[in-house]
Amino acid sequence: MNKLSNLIFASVFTFFMMLTFNGNVQAQDLEDSDLVTNPADITFGVGLTSGSSVGLLENSETGLTGQIYFTINDELRTGVDFTYYLIGERQLNANEVNFNVHYFLRNRNRLTMYGLGGINISRTSGSDNLWRVERGIGDPDTRKFGVNIGAGIDLQVRGLLFYAEPKLSVLSWNQFAITGGVRYLL
Repeated sequence: MNKLSNLIFASVFTFFMMLTFNGNVQAQDLEDSDLVTNPADITFGVGLTSGSSVGLLENSETGLTGQIYFTINDELRTGVDFTYYLIGERQLNANEVNFNVHYFLRNRNRLTMYGLGGINISRTSGSDNLWRVERGIGDPDTRKFGVNIGAGIDLQVRGLLFYAEPKLSVLSWNQFAITGGVRYLL
């Protein structure tokens, strides 16, 4: 039931953002404003991620995120990000790689808003056999594949893009994550 409620929440949130901001985009004069990211722009980013149910622990964990994105045209940006979760107990490790596409709802006047979709590859590993037996988990060394859905916002300040990005990963370890950080625009 929790997985279904997370999926519904993320879908409604993304749909609401798309409707709200798409109306604002159509109302503004696009000829008099500058694009935030132009076609062929590359951005590098770093940030912190808070994941709601990371790996075997099924509780919130913080991770370090690195990313690179390429702007295809006025409406699309694609890229990859890697998150390493800082799990501080029982010699457990978790990380994920996301291949995402951003569809720009707004890309003008220092503000970018986008819908997000992509593929998630997550991995957990550990070496504490007693911990696994106590919880009936078995082998923690797993790799799972899933789908991402979400939204994001960038605010440009002097060549830097400060961003926030909530997303839901489903079909793998089913987690809701919020990432925030800074991207450098080349």
